[in-house]
Amino acid sequence: MQLTTTFLKDFLSLRSIQSQEELFVQLLDLYENSFPVKSGYLLRYSPLGHIGEGIIAFRLNDYKFITHYVEDLRNVPIIMDALQERRALYVKGVDYLKSMPSKYISNGESEQFIVVPIFHGNVSLGYICGDEFEEDFQISDTLLEAFTYFGRLTGELFATQHQISNKCPLSKRELEVMQHVALGESTKEIAASIQISDLTVNQYIKTAIKKLQAQNRVEAIVKLYKLGLI
Repeated sequence: MQLTTTFLKDFLSLRSIQSQEELFVQLLDLYENSFPVKSGYLLRYSPLGHIGEGIIAFRLNDYKFITHYVEDLRNVPIIMDALQERRALYVKGVDYLKSMPSKYISNGESEQFIVVPIFHGNVSLGYICGDEFEEDFQISDTLLEAFTYFGRLTGELFATQHQISNKCPLSKRELEVMQHVALGESTKEIAASIQISDLTVNQYIKTAIKKLQAQNRVEAIVKLYKLGLI
């Protein structure tokens, strides 16, 4: 298992990968080599409907795309908690059985599960999860912090890739406000969070909707999501 200081360098090398598919594979390779895990599932997160959408997974050194997977994450509380708190969460035993829908529980093969949120700032973009670990796996606060740090670096990597590949029509502040809107925050909550007036928040939203050629804020959020900006 690598130390957190060493995979900083690895994340920098991932920035040069042009192919999105190759990036995902290399990212999960790094995840597998960094932690005592035997499986990892990489998924996107959409705040609209709280949906998890599969991208790619590895299990026993076998990679496959899991784009068929779509789940309302409100049915999986541990994943929602990890995304909202933006920190890695781990459960085992009875807590595992309580946290997971019955359709995801293996036939006695595993009673432990980890979720690593992928986030940039206060916005969750996706997550990596898995239920298979090395035989000597022992969870600790230090290891959970390392998982969380990996998720943050992944979020920064994805954000950097999007900034390079997408020409965002919004200003930095407009995008920031719309990211808060996507989280379901009210005008007053957004204003308090980024320390601007309610009137200014509403103006940013109105301008963003116009620039995105959307009919309303919901359509604007959908367009930003498709651009990979939230």
